[in-house]
Amino acid sequence: MRLDLLVAARMLARRPGYAVSVILTLAIGIGASTLMFALLDVATLRSLPFKDPDGLVALLGVSGPQRDVRGGSFPEIHDWARMTRTLDDVAIYDEASLNLRVGDEALRVEAEMVSPAYFRLLGVTAALGRTFLPAEDRTPDAKPVVLISDRLWRGRLGGDPAVLQRHVFLNDRQFAIVGVMPDGFSGISFDSDIWFPSMMVSLTSTAATVQNRGNRWLTALGRLKPDTSLEQAQQDLTRVAAILEREHPDFQRERGVQVTGLQAWMLGATGPLLSALFGSVLLFLLIACANVASLQLARTISRGRELAVRIALGASQWHAIRSVLAETVLLSSIAGAAGALLAAWGLAGVAALMPTDSLPTYVRLTLDVRALLFAAAASVLSGALVAILPAVKSRQRDVNSAIKDGARTIEGGIGTLRRPAPQQLLVIGQIALAMTLLAGAALLVRSLERQLAVDLGFDPRGVTVARLTLPATAYPPAERSLFVDRLVQALRAAPQVAEASVSSDLPLTGTAAASILTTDAGDDRRIRYYRHFVAPGYFQTLGVALIHGRDFARTDAAQAPLVAMINSAGARRLWGSPEAAVGRRIHMGPGITVEIIGVVADARYRDLTTNITAGTAEPDVFFPFAQRTDRDIEIAVRSSASAPITIGALQQVVSTLDSGLPVYAVQPLTGAVAQQTATARFFSVLLSSFSLGALLLSALGLYGLISYVVGSSRRDIAVRLALGAATGRVLLLIVRNGMALVGIGVIAGLIGGIAAGRLLEAQLFQTASSDPVVLGSVASLLLVITCLATAIPARRASRIDPHTVLRGE
Repeated sequence: MRLDLLVAARMLARRPGYAVSVILTLAIGIGASTLMFALLDVATLRSLPFKDPDGLVALLGVSGPQRDVRGGSFPEIHDWARMTRTLDDVAIYDEASLNLRVGDEALRVEAEMVSPAYFRLLGVTAALGRTFLPAEDRTPDAKPVVLISDRLWRGRLGGDPAVLQRHVFLNDRQFAIVGVMPDGFSGISFDSDIWFPSMMVSLTSTAATVQNRGNRWLTALGRLKPDTSLEQAQQDLTRVAAILEREHPDFQRERGVQVTGLQAWMLGATGPLLSALFGSVLLFLLIACANVASLQLARTISRGRELAVRIALGASQWHAIRSVLAETVLLSSIAGAAGALLAAWGLAGVAALMPTDSLPTYVRLTLDVRALLFAAAASVLSGALVAILPAVKSRQRDVNSAIKDGARTIEGGIGTLRRPAPQQLLVIGQIALAMTLLAGAALLVRSLERQLAVDLGFDPRGVTVARLTLPATAYPPAERSLFVDRLVQALRAAPQVAEASVSSDLPLTGTAAASILTTDAGDDRRIRYYRHFVAPGYFQTLGVALIHGRDFARTDAAQAPLVAMINSAGARRLWGSPEAAVGRRIHMGPGITVEIIGVVADARYRDLTTNITAGTAEPDVFFPFAQRTDRDIEIAVRSSASAPITIGALQQVVSTLDSGLPVYAVQPLTGAVAQQTATARFFSVLLSSFSLGALLLSALGLYGLISYVVGSSRRDIAVRLALGAATGRVLLLIVRNGMALVGIGVIAGLIGGIAAGRLLEAQLFQTASSDPVVLGSVASLLLVITCLATAIPARRASRIDPHTVLRGE
């Protein structure tokens, strides 16, 4: 075989254009598929770095007929743990961001609020000290203890060996350090430095939350019992939810539990997208292989006489075939190495361009041994796929006919383009696969266009947002209101600030909270709504229109009558129209009645895809910050200049009021809006790139086939022209026969496009999986491109000089 490889190398060196085109085609296919495998591998195929990760599940509270994810409450999760028959352990889990003070230094740290079972579930113990004891998680606010990461211990605490005798201040509350976690452990959020018991929830909420069955936002973690499937656990927790609904009808109505594998929960919607992209890139690789196989087949046919002479001189059939296989092995090996290099470069680009939060933080994009082994396997399989048809064709070749016909031997001709010969079938397959990829990409792009065209209900341009957390001990409710008043005034007085305000949450920043209200309509409807505590000037700062009534004023203070504002869709749902809402009342709980004083335009607070104007849409209700305060506040500042206000300027304003308060999560509001579609945009670009590449390869494959047929049919064409056939008729014949292949491929591709749409259905917004406009547009594009690919060699054929060709014969 070594000699065959040397001979193949010499022959390919004589035709460098052919060799380079084959290597580049295969390298691009192998590189793209290796890149996507590396992404899929680190995100979904590798196990999480915890004990028996396949047995770990996330338990999510769901609500309503649509089973929308709402989170769980403390009492709910305790009931799940007590009543389940399929889970060994259940733990409370929630992410938090805290102010950490060590000595005189204050900083913002990521934390996890957990119950003691959390560490048993993950199979991790403290490297120093211990994890939480059950007694430390029984009574609210009783045990202020904390665990810290190895990174925090060595970095901020200098690796102090006496760290277990030290204290830290979290949100200005003193906590005793009871343990240091192992090096590299940062929780299931993969970025945490602090862990505190769930009974210390008052760090981020109120201690009364632990008794409130209706206050739901928590996630629970569980571990499946041995020999228990995810489906069995789901059935078990559905049973538990039904029991809780009977026992607590006021709080558990239409409530359920969704059991999801921990890794699938972490990936969310990105997991299916990655799988779909990997499938698409494998189709792209198949198209590349088909293209190269077509080239190889044409080359093998053109070498028919040479191979026949070898066999006639005594070489075996296998020896002749080996020379064909040697070329393929050599080309695919070089392409595999080049593809691995392209994948490495591509991964660096993907890592730089990938939006924040599109993949879990545990994903590290690197081209490791597993990815290189995949590239090698892809190279071998590509070589095998490319070699099959030429090898079979060589075996089927009749030696006597090949020698006798010599250079005049042709495979078919212009009249046989529509026959199911191997090259024709390859082109049809390429067209069908390209159509499938293009349809999937076009559906994602159309869905993205519709998301980007959604009316936000506010103007994010020129607005900078940031967050603050007010410590509970230093800022009781009355002090929070005073601080917010001073902060707003200070921000408005800052240079380049046109308007500023404060809220408990801002649009699309992921911090909206929900609760339950009833109305004065005289019925028993319990309406779930989203609550927002806002300072005066909030709606002007964001550009949200006031439709009816009045805005909040400074007179809506803590001692004034309780008032609220509601969005337009919420007013229509509760009272029939926005006009009817002003002056009506809502009830927030026993003895708490609030008057609606204004109605504002509908604005998107949570995402870009929920129908916020539907008759069943959950209202957005706004309260004056002075009457319902919060410790976690968000700042919105509209700049009067072209440049947004900087984090330094914001921190300087805050520091003049309280030097111990760090400003964090600073970003332009346009960035928060863009983040909503960042993942969709990124994956749309990737899939569109693969699809356009597939279209190009398919067009080149068709061009190559028509060029080959024209080249091998020069005598046939010359005879037709010599006998009086019109040039246009010959041109039409070639184009018509070529487009017949395209038509078959497009029809098959339409079926594939519909199937691709169904696979992507969960990712589509206001776009049908079989959207006729999308499929029609893609088919038209494909027909135009392939028609050009057919017309170019056909036009060249129509200019053949019959006298020159026939004289040569």
